[in-house]
Amino acid sequence: MNWSYEMHLQPMLSEADIKGLPFGSVFGSVPARSVSKRHAHHDGEMFIALSGRAVVVLGEEERELGPGEVVYLSPFTFHEIRNESDEPFDIVSVYWDDIPAAVEALDRIPPRSLLPERALVACTPPTPNGGLHLGHLAGPYIRADMLVRGLRSMGRDARHVTGTDDHQSYVAVAARIGSTTPGEVATAEGDSIVATLQAAEIGCDRLTRPLASQEHADRIGQLFTRVVASPAVREEEHETAYCSGCDVSLHQAFARGRCPHCAAACDGEICEACGRPNEARELADLTCRLCGEPATTRSERALWLDMQAYADELRAYMARIHAGHDLRSLVETLLDAPGGLPPYRLTRTTDWGIAWGDDAGQAIDAWAELTMTFLDASVAETETVGPAKATFFLGFDNSFYYAVLMPVLAFAGGVADHLPSGFVTNRFLHLDGEKFSTSRGHAVWADDALAAAGPDAVRLALLRHAPEGRVSGISQEGADRFGDDPLYREAHDWLAGFSGLLEKSGGCVPGTGAWTVAHREFYRFLNSLTQQLDGLLVPESFSARGYVRLLDSFVGRVAEFRADEETLRQVPSMAEEARTGIALEHLAAKAFAGLAWPVMPDLAQRVWEWLGLSGQPRREAQWSFLQAGTMCANPDFGRRVSDREKSVPGERP
Repeated sequence: MNWSYEMHLQPMLSEADIKGLPFGSVFGSVPARSVSKRHAHHDGEMFIALSGRAVVVLGEEERELGPGEVVYLSPFTFHEIRNESDEPFDIVSVYWDDIPAAVEALDRIPPRSLLPERALVACTPPTPNGGLHLGHLAGPYIRADMLVRGLRSMGRDARHVTGTDDHQSYVAVAARIGSTTPGEVATAEGDSIVATLQAAEIGCDRLTRPLASQEHADRIGQLFTRVVASPAVREEEHETAYCSGCDVSLHQAFARGRCPHCAAACDGEICEACGRPNEARELADLTCRLCGEPATTRSERALWLDMQAYADELRAYMARIHAGHDLRSLVETLLDAPGGLPPYRLTRTTDWGIAWGDDAGQAIDAWAELTMTFLDASVAETETVGPAKATFFLGFDNSFYYAVLMPVLAFAGGVADHLPSGFVTNRFLHLDGEKFSTSRGHAVWADDALAAAGPDAVRLALLRHAPEGRVSGISQEGADRFGDDPLYREAHDWLAGFSGLLEKSGGCVPGTGAWTVAHREFYRFLNSLTQQLDGLLVPESFSARGYVRLLDSFVGRVAEFRADEETLRQVPSMAEEARTGIALEHLAAKAFAGLAWPVMPDLAQRVWEWLGLSGQPRREAQWSFLQAGTMCANPDFGRRVSDREKSVPGERP
């Protein structure tokens, strides 16, 4: 027997053994006190129980099976076997290929049925030690806003939660280098970050600015007190990296060296390259970030969290949520490492952060505070708005903190019900083949790009090149020409062409007349593409890059449809068909506004209002025509003129 799907399996008979046999079969045994892997297949399947008793979970349904009982599993139904007894649960599984049933099953679960009525969309708060460049925006921020807008366009209640990471060690380092105070740095740079997010049309419904709220420190302190009460938290004394010249305990941004796991250059506590945690004293070639001198060590007392004590709970949590493959791989690597999860230091010797304990110079670890900030926000949202399904957007380099440390803190603090139901990760966006580097001046600042090209063009370009599952890149030349993106350009050109249609229809939208087969298939296209785009907003299959590419196909298809209809409108005997074509083109404009709003909110809103529609753009599962007689003004959808074009006549953005 082999081990697969978290159970013992042995193949039995299939067509490979008996020609023409219309099914395959396998013997399976789920060990006592265990749960098989949750999964789904495209084929039909039935379990025949042989011995033992267990619960078969079929989607939201649970069925208890004993010897001789049978259960049918329809295609694409997620299932698992939960054996809570002291005996193995033995079955025979019989499965068969049934493509019509699989297609029918897909029809019963359209993508938008998988989206929650209430959603909390969160992303990692940016660190206010400097402004945002395009590499920052291309990570979680625009993509999280894209999901929020997509959900709202379907009538869902979606709220966006983020903030600024005021107490991060990088803020303290920036203050030391700049001969100012961390508070001044966090306030000034935090204000700049919030303004940049607003300029990029990224809305936030709950924006936590720790320095601006004493209530924040109080609430985090209360949650931390509950964490500290866990038997997994102990005060211990350990050797710690230290710089005697600067008299600084070296942790996180204060420490610089090479990762003990992959040898990449990294700061203390985390490696951006491999995502694995460390203690600063473990870094090779460890130096102080402030003075560049080699580090020494000293003994420090602090609170330490035994994360391995919650390893089983973390495994169970990861089994029931969705997560990026890179994040899941990292978590499993850490769980399966010799010795299990490493302990984590919860308090730091520093004068920057939320003070803890009676001794001066002790503060809650910045990453512990940051992850508890999300947990506290989730609790507050539940208390004030109601429960919601949470999806968390983050860079892969933050995976350890949010997918390991945060769940463990939630388990210890008794707030596990407020953890995300899934994580959507990103890698890095590179500029001309290299990482963005503000110290080397190798960056394009978000404010400059937004002023030059406008939010729609910047959002579109960054979503097109989103670093989803892999490192992606843009060039400096490309960043200077965001307004030349083919979708951005062709969408504006197509929309400008409505002026000619309105001349033919007297400025109003006609009702449909006679339909051709081409009309029918175009209408089918609008609805089927909408469903495909809906599927890319499901967090488990979220893809900004895929979404933009489908919008490319949308604009290409509607442009081709118009070209065909222009010739049809020249045929006098097809006036009734011509009226249907014009109505369909206006319907396509309505669909474009609803579908493009998550990507290009400014243009989509203008199209929506031009069509006489109120509120924010909405997307329909089956598109309904505009009311016949709707008056539309001559469209004004010219591409936005950038500040650069205004100041230098004739220069292209």
